[in-house]
Amino acid sequence: MLLAERQNYILEQLNTKGRVSATDLANELAVSEDTVRRDLNKLSDMKLLRRVHGGALPLQLEVPDYADRLEKRNPNKQKLAREAVKYIEPNQTIMLNSGETCRYIAMALPRDLPLTVVSACPLIACELAHHDKIDVILLGGTFFKPALRCLGTIAADMIRKMRFDICFMGLCALHPERGFSAKYIEEAEIMRVTIEQADRTIVMGGHTRLGKVSSHQVVSIHELDLLITNDLAEQTVLDAFGKQGLEIVQIS
Repeated sequence: MLLAERQNYILEQLNTKGRVSATDLANELAVSEDTVRRDLNKLSDMKLLRRVHGGALPLQLEVPDYADRLEKRNPNKQKLAREAVKYIEPNQTIMLNSGETCRYIAMALPRDLPLTVVSACPLIACELAHHDKIDVILLGGTFFKPALRCLGTIAADMIRKMRFDICFMGLCALHPERGFSAKYIEEAEIMRVTIEQADRTIVMGGHTRLGKVSSHQVVSIHELDLLITNDLAEQTVLDAFGKQGLEIVQIS
């Protein structure tokens, strides 16, 4: 097997299993462990995986805080948001999590669509201020500046008293084995509570967020219903999601 083929195999195994060991890879590829270690070190230098003793883990995704991305428009996320709007029906109660994609959903909601929208993000509430058909519930709590949203026990208590037809969340990182994860522990906890209160959870993110992990797990794949992503996602990763029952919609 050629070097490039070996390294592609290693990355495919990492994407689907969540961890690889040098010993197992050596047996599967019929090469020495030293050869595998060199491959792992090279892939680590290329920032395609995270080297650990005895093997490797998926690269931890570093995502800039929302507050640092606020002034830049993202056409790709706007496309994801427009697709997400198609799943909303009149008179539903929906949760829009903080983040660019959820804000784009708020901006894309039809003017004649009656809804109740719940969010912990003041920016989303402001986007809906002149939407006559939408009732807005803004969650309170401690304002978490990096994510531009409210967190903490006040927000969590309010969420536990509600039910959502659909919860929409932008992705930080999604991995077939490691599940949905987020950068901050405080945000991961409030997102977990939100998903528990939703009849359906739709997550949205481009291919760069798939097969990756972040610092704090939110939920497993089994607790998500639909992934909206672009058409650049690796098929092996999508297949791994599909095997766990996650519905996938790809857009160009």
